[in-house]
Amino acid sequence: MSSKATAFVIADDPAYQPWLQAALGSSVECNFTRPLDTADLLGRLERAGRVDLLFCDFEDYNAAERALLVEAVVERFPELPVVGMGSSEDAATVLTAMRSGARDFFVLRRDDSKLAAQIGKLLRRAGAAAQVAVAANVGQGKLYSVIGAQPYEAIAFLSTHLALCFAERARNGERILLVDAAMPAGAGAIFLNLSPTYSLIDAVSDVHRCDQTLVDTAFTRHSSGVYLLSLPEDGIGRPTLPAEDFGRLLGVLRSLFQVVVVALDGQSGTPFLRGAVSQSDRVLVLTDQSILKSRQTKYLLRALRLEDVNLDRAGLVIDNYRRRLGLEPANLAELFDLPLLATLTTEGYNRIQAMNSGESLFSVAPKDPYCDAVRKLAGALLVGAAAPVEAGNGGLLGRLFR
Repeated sequence: MSSKATAFVIADDPAYQPWLQAALGSSVECNFTRPLDTADLLGRLERAGRVDLLFCDFEDYNAAERALLVEAVVERFPELPVVGMGSSEDAATVLTAMRSGARDFFVLRRDDSKLAAQIGKLLRRAGAAAQVAVAANVGQGKLYSVIGAQPYEAIAFLSTHLALCFAERARNGERILLVDAAMPAGAGAIFLNLSPTYSLIDAVSDVHRCDQTLVDTAFTRHSSGVYLLSLPEDGIGRPTLPAEDFGRLLGVLRSLFQVVVVALDGQSGTPFLRGAVSQSDRVLVLTDQSILKSRQTKYLLRALRLEDVNLDRAGLVIDNYRRRLGLEPANLAELFDLPLLATLTTEGYNRIQAMNSGESLFSVAPKDPYCDAVRKLAGALLVGAAAPVEAGNGGLLGRLFR
């Protein structure tokens, strides 16, 4: 910090002010304040002329009240960094602070050694906020959507394995995110043996406050390095997610991750799908050789095209491929008017074992043909090509497109 910064300190316990001042030294002037209410605080901030930082205490007994206060500050002064602090690192309290808009969280008389360095970084980031925002808009990560016409577990299964493939190929510091918005709810978390406490519903609600700090604090991370946002598995029925906010969230996430994989199904509705499809570098339309799923896929594509959803970057992926079933992948691709990206073949026993164990097929059955096919597909997506596929003979197509 090149010059002295000014901070407001809001806390029930006056011990926070001398603690902060001692830890931060002469680089920050900490002013203890006790506003009467939210309106009073906003007025003080406006009259102060210059405030570089706001510290706010969060305890289990006042977390909800403090969250409303911070939300109002962030909405009125989005450029003002807010830092949470508390007497303990209670997970629920920290999460409440971060979701309300706090950029970081420190524990009283425990984080003294790192406080000055972290606050210095925070102030430098805040001072360069405009430049960072421009750079984020220019440097977008890759986004790949996997869409099935109807809810079924293969959507999350493929999306999970693609994310794992991208993590295998990631260079140092690159981050991969799986967004499982498909039904059955929470399938991706189950397949990765994770129990997220922060869900996709939470992230959509927090879209205006979603930044790297929230990612580091709230997002669930798999041992492979893959981050996860998923629908909560204990919900009954499909949760309602505002399509506009979901689309906005994907845009934010592309600025925070090098690769984002999104799992979707057609029952989400055209407005919801539009936000993902329009931002995707590639859209993988997942189906199989059955008449049922093939016809459902036909209706999904028809609905998207009628709504002028751009499918120029969409391609077909055939799941659970079997020879001599009659509906051959190349013919399906031609009739769907989509390029064929991949055919996936797997042993049913291996797939169920992987799903039930919470381990990837790469670990459970590394020689299963599905593993090689998904790795080739992931590699092809990264270079913008199609994975090698086999052509076949037509059959049963009259029933599909009558």
